[in-house]
Amino acid sequence: MRVSFYKFVTLALIGLLALVPALTVSAQDCPPGIGASDCALIAAATGENAAKLTSFVMDFTVDAEASGLQEGNFSLTVKGSGGIDLSKVDPSVTDINEVLPSLIFSVIMDASLTSGTENQSGTVEVRVVDGRVFLRGFDGTDAWQEVPLEMLSGQLGAFGGSTDDLGGVLGNLNNPALADLFGAIQTVYSASDGPTIDGVRTRAITATTDLKPFLQALADPNISEALSQIIPQDDPNTAQLGSFLPLLGAIFEELNVVATQYYGTDGTFRGLKLELNLGVDGQMAAMLTGAPNDISVQFTLDVRLSKLGEPYTVEVPIQ
Repeated sequence: MRVSFYKFVTLALIGLLALVPALTVSAQDCPPGIGASDCALIAAATGENAAKLTSFVMDFTVDAEASGLQEGNFSLTVKGSGGIDLSKVDPSVTDINEVLPSLIFSVIMDASLTSGTENQSGTVEVRVVDGRVFLRGFDGTDAWQEVPLEMLSGQLGAFGGSTDDLGGVLGNLNNPALADLFGAIQTVYSASDGPTIDGVRTRAITATTDLKPFLQALADPNISEALSQIIPQDDPNTAQLGSFLPLLGAIFEELNVVATQYYGTDGTFRGLKLELNLGVDGQMAAMLTGAPNDISVQFTLDVRLSKLGEPYTVEVPIQ
């Protein structure tokens, strides 16, 4: 079970790393339903003050719970802190081997996992400094280990695709059927006073999206046909995925996402909160897992940023 525990913690870290580019390119048009003063904060944070996001300190929490699973209820809690400095990274460079020498990053996470009757907890830490990557705690010990760059590059490359693949997908998005698919996504925006972060008052800009209509639209034959032009049919795994997509609308009783961004009254981006709630019908769950239970999953990621624009330093761990 220990291996599974560290896989879950690794997923939490990967999710956090995936969030970093979003923080640096978060410019967006002011959404409908948001007042002029809040729009001005968004414009400042994504415009004149965007450069401050090249370095910051972050505190974050991850909470995930699932009930109704055949293996028993599941609960994961992660609390972490760290920082990143991208000020010396060339934004035009995409090769991880060229990015790492200029990147400074560290994060430490305390995590606890309950799955069925088993409980586990531990601490993991990652440091990126001087073009080197160091890990501690992922093998269940407190010893630091250095990860070879070629191994890291291989792991990260497994998550990506070629630009040709991306171009093919984007080209097919002009299909009218897919326009109907994405048109089924309904998002409601709202604004309210947010928490005080790093001594700065914030405004919380919240987008609430119900994805159930989107999933139901996948059953439309025209949309299924359009998706088949995007999903490679020569790969058995992706071809099977294409046949499964139309069923998603019947599987999920509930699927909504609440995304909140915190904008400081000083015109800076100060963090975000992502909440996911989903529910699976018991009869559909029985078909998928053999357990006729209603399945419920809640996931929350909360990130707060401080010391924007200040240099962040990391030391090479003593080995």
